[in-house]
Amino acid sequence: MRPHLTLGRTPEELRAALALRRAVFVGEMGARDDGDAHDAACEHLVLRDADRPGLGAVGTLRLAMGAEYTAREFDLSRLVATGRPLAEAGRSCLHPDYRGGTAGLYLFRGLLDALRARGVGYLVGTASFPGADAARHMEALRRLRQEALAPEALRPVAHGPNAVAVAGTAPRAAMRAVPALIKTYLRAGAWVGEGAWRDPDFDTVDICMVLDMAKVPAGPLPRIAARMEAAAPS
Repeated sequence: MRPHLTLGRTPEELRAALALRRAVFVGEMGARDDGDAHDAACEHLVLRDADRPGLGAVGTLRLAMGAEYTAREFDLSRLVATGRPLAEAGRSCLHPDYRGGTAGLYLFRGLLDALRARGVGYLVGTASFPGADAARHMEALRRLRQEALAPEALRPVAHGPNAVAVAGTAPRAAMRAVPALIKTYLRAGAWVGEGAWRDPDFDTVDICMVLDMAKVPAGPLPRIAARMEAAAPS
């Protein structure tokens, strides 16, 4: 592919992002709806393939300073107390033709560049398992907690009536059930919060990702990609 990335809050970016999100979240995953009141206040990172302009967006995510959306599901008070600027990324998705290749890396690298330009200290966001039955995902959730639980001084904690406790251990093979987006964050050095959150509107189980931008190496995409592959969980 020939990647073309844009980031902004113009009507064009929003239309491109929403078209892909509806196809993925509503069409594929069965969510009730995708757009919300946060969209107008967010910037939208849109990935297109210059070799296939007719497809429109092939990848997207939304970026906002602060963490208002994530805070609905997870207590972020420990991160806020650090005084370092927070940003949140969400609604990440890829066109089916571009999953499992380099498109996700280009999208992630675009996100990192935007975060550095804004002086962000910590990136937070929710990442999802498809299907709101937490028991179905519990082995993978337990393994994530074993491998990547955030330090206590920074740890987000799921709260509210939809919070799901995660405890116990699971074999390393349970990582095979972890969605690719979550693994991408882990390979860049991200942590996960405590517990999970059941979202019936999107038919998902969400976890909180935390990325300390001071620990993310700078460098061109191939170097970042090589580091991710070297650290890839099996």
